Amino acid sequence: SQTINAFIHAAASEHGIDPLLIKAIIKTESNFDPAAVSPKGAQGLMQLMPATARDLQVVDPYDPQDNIAGGTKYLRSLLDSYGWDVAFSLAAYNAGPGNVKNAIPNIHQTQIYVAKVLDNYQSYRTCR
Repeated sequence: SQTINAFIHAAASEHGIDPLLIKAIIKTESNFDPAAVSPKGAQGLMQLMPATARDLQVVDPYDPQDNIAGGTKYLRSLLDSYGWDVAFSLAAYNAGPGNVKNAIPNIHQTQIYVAKVLDNYQSYRTCR
């Protein structure tokens, strides 16, 4: 929706991230469902784990603006940690930073996740 796009653009602008990358993560994580909950308990559009949401001061993970702001802030911290290597940052977003050293971990779900986000990102960039 226009509202979610506005929240994506605001967060992208604040954190210096391509809004299409944020959109690709949301598409992959929740398919734009603000009420999404994963089997492991991740919540909202960007599928924040409750502890991560608390660390990011996300008050309501089901509020699209709050979730996108927190998820984008988290993504920026990962991009900074991994020297702006998008694939490593996405792997850390999915598997947790402790699981990503100097390679994408050999975790099937994480490898599929990274490929899917990058594919969605490429699709959005092509349609730009």
